[in-house]
Amino acid sequence: MVINYPAGLLMKQISGTAQFICSASCFAQLPPPEGDEFALVGRSNVGKSSFMNHACAMHKLARTSKRPGTTVCINLFKLGETLYWVDLPGYGYAHRAKKEPERWGALIDDYSRKRGNLKGVIWMVDSRHIGVDMDCRAYAWLHDLGKPVLPILAKADKLSAPMQRSQIREFMKRFGRFGEPVIYSIHEHAARQRFWERFEGWRNCVFSGAPSFQSSHHHFPIRLRVW
Repeated sequence: MVINYPAGLLMKQISGTAQFICSASCFAQLPPPEGDEFALVGRSNVGKSSFMNHACAMHKLARTSKRPGTTVCINLFKLGETLYWVDLPGYGYAHRAKKEPERWGALIDDYSRKRGNLKGVIWMVDSRHIGVDMDCRAYAWLHDLGKPVLPILAKADKLSAPMQRSQIREFMKRFGRFGEPVIYSIHEHAARQRFWERFEGWRNCVFSGAPSFQSSHHHFPIRLRVW
């Protein structure tokens, strides 16, 4: 069952109430599907954990670190009665044993292809660096995956307003088929409201049967060391 909230109400329902459920180092460790899951995907230093903490108004919901590559498992969070977020290991961090990125790649591929209640992906991109190679490869994978995607331009506080608009245009030029990205800064309260209003509208479109992208069911190219 999908619960539709008026604009702004979903943010109020979630703020301060989200819960960490579990970490899984392999697909078999995940609990049985329950509710609707939305995965968070992005480069290892894009700030997914900080974004989750800020968006959910909970300082310690997700573990943060100044060292990229901290998230090495699938982390499951319950945000509402039927809403779950799934934080996936970041891509592009190479300073690990060679087999680690390969394990992450297999883990992410298993989850994204086999998890029947995965409804969409929140894709986080550093607003300062649009079009880097790792994001371009992730874009191709997301397109192939065939799930609805909500793009977020993170760390927007490091850009002036004119530069933010310029980076939005650059994103649309390169990755525009996913729609206009949400500008986000963890230092701006208005960003939280802006995100949740956009997320709720996007989520309603997902469940209304809006067209998604066709998947050719190729596995993610782990040899490219994206994950």
